[in-house]
Amino acid sequence: MGSYAIANYLDELKVPTFTRALNWDNTTIDSMLRNRATYGEHQPKSFAAGHKKGIPSGPPISDYYPAVIDKATFDAAQAARQQNLAHRGRKGNDLANIFGDLCSCCYCGGKVIFHRISNVQVLVCEQVLNDGACSRSAWTYKDFEITVLAFLAHPAMLDQASYDLKAGLLDLVEEIKALSSDQERRYARRVNITVLLKRIVAGLLIHSAGNLRLPRHSSAQIRKDIAGRFVEVQLQGGPSYPCISIW
Repeated sequence: MGSYAIANYLDELKVPTFTRALNWDNTTIDSMLRNRATYGEHQPKSFAAGHKKGIPSGPPISDYYPAVIDKATFDAAQAARQQNLAHRGRKGNDLANIFGDLCSCCYCGGKVIFHRISNVQVLVCEQVLNDGACSRSAWTYKDFEITVLAFLAHPAMLDQASYDLKAGLLDLVEEIKALSSDQERRYARRVNITVLLKRIVAGLLIHSAGNLRLPRHSSAQIRKDIAGRFVEVQLQGGPSYPCISIW
């Protein structure tokens, strides 16, 4: 999650700020995400004229502050932030894509990413957007989300799931049910669903429609919602299940 998403999430949960401000500011979140003091490191600085932020003076000092996270977590957060910056979308009041980096293309193995075509939100192979040779097809995001969430929330999936995944699936079903009735916490619930999906799903392998015989030319139109499209749902530590769009 980026700094804007985290700020919205904290505001919806009514988590108090560190100051008297009524709302969380994304710049504060961004500063904390980059602050090495979170795992205890201190960088001494000197404040010469004209340098308000200070100039590093000497090597960093480890274990200077009480650590609230370990360095491995900090490093993982930095890597995630760089990935978010590379695929940044519009900043809005809703969490647009709850699947993050779970989606991949069954034809080329590349990432399937969130994109807009003629103001329609879709999932499309990244190779297509980079003029690569792959199926020039897209899946309307709203349709994809409805399809996958309905599949995971089906009672039969709970019966098939391993013991370790049952609790997560039950929590996911409750969050999905509450989406329509709890509009005040819609953003927070979509964040919760995103977190649960990461725990439950190892990957989503997207097929546009059956087997791809020949890649379409890079100048060809990107077609949306081809009949017969389906996604393979790979559960954490479990088998894959085909999930067919019926919407």
